[in-house]
Amino acid sequence: MPYSVFVGVALTIHILISVDMFIKKDNVPAIKSYRWFLSSIALFYVSDLLWGIFDDNKIALGTYIDTFFYFVLMGLTILSWTWFVVKYLEPNKIFSIVFRMAGIIFFLTEITLVVINIFTPILFRVNFETGEYVAYGTRYVMLWAQIGVYSILTIYSFIFGYFAKIKNHRRYLGIASFSVIMITFIAIQLGNPHIPFYSIGCLVGVCVLDTFALSETKETIKEALQESVEVNKQSEEQLDKVMHLAYTDPLTGVKSKHAYVEMEEQLDQLIAKHEAKDFAIAVFDLNGLKKINDTLGHNAGDAYIVKSIKIISKYFPFESLYRFGGDEFVAILEGESFEERQKRHDGFLKEIEENITKNEPVISSGISKFRPETDNTYKAVFYRADKLMYARKEFLKEHKS
Repeated sequence: MPYSVFVGVALTIHILISVDMFIKKDNVPAIKSYRWFLSSIALFYVSDLLWGIFDDNKIALGTYIDTFFYFVLMGLTILSWTWFVVKYLEPNKIFSIVFRMAGIIFFLTEITLVVINIFTPILFRVNFETGEYVAYGTRYVMLWAQIGVYSILTIYSFIFGYFAKIKNHRRYLGIASFSVIMITFIAIQLGNPHIPFYSIGCLVGVCVLDTFALSETKETIKEALQESVEVNKQSEEQLDKVMHLAYTDPLTGVKSKHAYVEMEEQLDQLIAKHEAKDFAIAVFDLNGLKKINDTLGHNAGDAYIVKSIKIISKYFPFESLYRFGGDEFVAILEGESFEERQKRHDGFLKEIEENITKNEPVISSGISKFRPETDNTYKAVFYRADKLMYARKEFLKEHKS
């Protein structure tokens, strides 16, 4: 089977097992470093695939140019691997510095060697007449150097991951497994450059790492995300509770003075922009509340307020009611309640007049609608309704006496 077919299969499988890592875009440092490592391997596969095509078809210039990128990208995989290992294992500071430096030195060495190779073949040469690729000694030295890096990492990982049994030791065993796989396939690659054992080793290693070690990291991230979602949900619920307390009168359940102030500001803005729709304001004042508080106590006064709200809400929508004072309430009438305001108010007035003789709550009220041609503020409408409410209050006092 041609060299390029092996690499093409490896590249396809690599993409399939890595696509989830790129789609989710987790910002966990270890995952970001792993994503970089997977990207460098994918680029190496592309270069190796092209190398196979050029070598199989004896395209000398293509083989020569692509081999430069082959060695540079091989160095990049080592560099990205060392940085991923440091982020993933979070080892001690000394090991982190040394291992990262090893990756940087290896990468820079590869670049230096391919540049030198242009003038003096030390890594490889290509016979432009026959298209034959010939490996030189330095190529083997760099492969042995990789075996050395992976061997050190294997020993370190087994010591800390298996014998020490430290936290996240499963990660160390996963890194060690990948390293052993790479050592094995690189050793085989030393004997035959015309079979892509290096690419096959990368594929097997990534599959093992993904299933053996990174599954733990993914699960940890999933749990962290679930916890974050739960915390956000609880925060939203707490915020909703706080907002409900801030915007709701605790005694009656109607909207609070805070909500009333915001509503007034919003209506003023709409009026200023000439965007206010038809609305009316109904103002209510509970007669005799002070006397009840003074003679019977505040518990009796609270009961009187709650009873009064039940009467008001029989005629005006509960959700339109605001408490903006101790015994003062406002209803903002819009839509259907606006159209039926007079009918609703007439029914309310009739019940209140009957209450005078029944020892039931007596509530003064006044209604005024918004006049867009003359009203420039909410207060203009409110003052008319408030004036009508006080006139009604006087009438009820006289009627009671």
